[in-house]
Amino acid sequence: MTGKLSKDKRKAIGIRIKPKEGLWINYRLKLMGITHQNLADRLGVRRDTVTQIIRGIRHSTRIEDAICQTLGYSTFADMIEASRRGLAS
Repeated sequence: MTGKLSKDKRKAIGIRIKPKEGLWINYRLKLMGITHQNLADRLGVRRDTVTQIIRGIRHSTRIEDAICQTLGYSTFADMIEASRRGLAS
């Protein structure tokens, strides 16, 4: 997949952060020395918002895209696919 997907399109095709994927994302962020507060400050949102998005409680295309870019993925779908591969091994 290339390009950005809208929130509705992600929901329609089932690309959402699940709790285990959120743990993987947290692990990857921790390896890079990045906290939820760091992301929140950079995006101009509250830390709780970032935490809820990573846990899959809330959804924000802008914040999800920022997370995937921070982790070095070009698309949200690529990041989720990598997390699923990482969790399977």
